[in-house]
Parts: sequence; C-alpha cells; structure tokens
Amino acid sequence: MNSSVSQTLRQLLFAVLLVTSFFVIITYLLSMGLGVLIFFSTEEGLEFSRESVIRPLFITNVNAGLYFLFLWWVFAFCFAASWKYRESLSKKTHDFLSGNTKRSPFRNNLLAMPLISSMLLVAIIVLHLVQTQSGIPTGEPSVTDPLSDFLRFSNAPVVEEIIFRIVPIGTFLVTYVYLAGKTMKPNSSGSQRLKTCILSVFQPERAKEAIGLKTISDKGFFGGLIWAEWVMIFFTAALFGVAHYLGGWGPGKVSQAALSGAVFALAYLYYGIQAPILLHWYFNYYFTAFDLSVVFLPIEVDVYSFSWSLNILLGALTGVVMLIFGIIFLFERWSKTPVASGSLGQQSS
Repeated sequence: MNSSVSQTLRQLLFAVLLVTSFFVIITYLLSMGLGVLIFFSTEEGLEFSRESVIRPLFITNVNAGLYFLFLWWVFAFCFAASWKYRESLSKKTHDFLSGNTKRSPFRNNLLAMPLISSMLLVAIIVLHLVQTQSGIPTGEPSVTDPLSDFLRFSNAPVVEEIIFRIVPIGTFLVTYVYLAGKTMKPNSSGSQRLKTCILSVFQPERAKEAIGLKTISDKGFFGGLIWAEWVMIFFTAALFGVAHYLGGWGPGKVSQAALSGAVFALAYLYYGIQAPILLHWYFNYYFTAFDLSVVFLPIEVDVYSFSWSLNILLGALTGVVMLIFGIIFLFERWSKTPVASGSLGQQSS
C-alpha cells in the first residue's frame, strides 16, 4: 500500500474516532450534571440527601448529600487531570487537525477513555453472552432504594480502586522506583527520591521516566512493563473478580470483573491514578445517572438507551478500526521484507 494512501487512511480513521470520542465525552459531562440534579433538584433526592449513611472512607455516619458531593468532586478532579495529562486535550486535538504531529491524539487520557471503556463494555457483553450460553450465571447486584444504590455505585470507583489498584500496585511501584532509583540515580538526594516515589503512585510513567526506566510510552505494554508489574496486574485483577463473587454476584462475574480489573490496572500504569477511577466511574455512575434521570427528572428522551447504544457503536467501531490498522501494519511489514537472494537469482536466470 502506498505510504501516502496509508497515512491518509490512518488520518481519516483517527478523525472518525476523534469526533465520536468527543461526542461521548459530552455525554460524560451530561451524566455528571444529571447526578447532581437527581440528588438536589428532586423531592426524593433532597429527602435522601439529608439521611445519614455509613461509607468506608469515614469512621462515623456521614450525610448522604455531602458524601455524594465529595465523590462528585473526586470524579471532577479526575476528569480535569485526564484533560491535562501528558499533553492537554486541546493541544493534542489542534496538533492532530493541523497535521503537526504523527503521534496519536489518544495519548491524552480523556480522548482515549471513550475508546477503552466502550471496547471493554463490548468485550464484557460478549463474555456475558458466551457464559450465559454455557450455563455460567453472572447474577445481579443487590438492589435496595434507587438513590441509595446510586450512592453505593458512586462510592465503588473511589473505594474499590484504592483497595484493589492504588494501594497494592502503588506500594509495589514505590518499592520498585526506590530500588531502581538507588541504582540508576545514585547521586539523587533524599528529597528527590521521595518526590519520585510519591510521583510513582500518582503518575507511574513519569516516575519511571525520571529515573530512566523503560516506559509504556517508549516500549509499549509488553516492552515497557517488567514481569513483576504483570504479576501485580493479574493478581489484583483476580482479587477484584473474586471479591465480586464473594459480594453476591454469580460465578460468571468473576471473569468479567477480572477482565475489567486488568484493563483498569493497565490504564493506571499508563495514564495515572485518575484513569482507573474514571473507567470504574463509567460502569457505575455514568449509566446509573442516565437510567435514574428517566425516572426522577422530566426528561422525555430515553437518554439511557441512547448512551448505551452510542457506546456499543463506538466500541464496535474502535474494534474495526484497530483491525484495519493491524492489517495495514502487517501489509507494510510484508511489503518491506527483502526478497531472499536465492529467489532473486532464480528469477534472473
């Protein structure tokens, strides 16, 4: 395939994904606003927001409305961080549209999130269908009051990511970066090492770059992660799956949660601490806010079905685009493979 044609095709496919991703990001922001409206602009929401609830982040009871706002601001901060990480969303978009960079705009966390989340959603749906056909039930979460469930679902992305991703993987990263730093940066001061260790919890890629370790950005996932990091990814993913089963789900949920946990962990290692929280937010808060908005708010459009269909479409589209990119890559590699000298001699004779 001609290199100019290949580049044009890549640009076109990236542009389609870029536009669709922007549209999905708008629905993210819409769901954030709908959650606030559900809690603080409806009679049921105001009544529930005055109640006291027990949450894992607090020793004593806490006001439901205040706790929801606390979680909401955590998510808002994560969105802000994902906007600015590596290069800002506006800069990456401008560079891509102006043709000033060959790097994918999806190095930006926020632009990549719709692609990652929607593909994971499609994968989980397919896995669910396969397991159901095989007689392996997934089960359903325990349901009580809709607003109480919404608060519980909003709580999970923060608390569960701290427990299953940030604490175990972050502890490993601090140890790994500290020991590697002593070898690769022996002249660093104690304060510099401390800053790098703290940075490793929040932005693992930047911490590893700071001391000269291999990174995902330069080597890819298979070259940029050491074997111990892969052990931590699969170990925490397995714990995440088992925890869902022990929490009342069916056995089919173990594989689905483990798959999600592995993706969350990879996102953490590549994009930083905000990435797994937002991906978890997507499955818990995002769809629940749309679902409850149809019930509690005077919205005539079925925004839940619309958002669900949009994300399924994006997930399928992303999969097709990745397949096309893979075919182009293999074709280019094949076309650049030199012909053996013996073959050339046979052809010339």
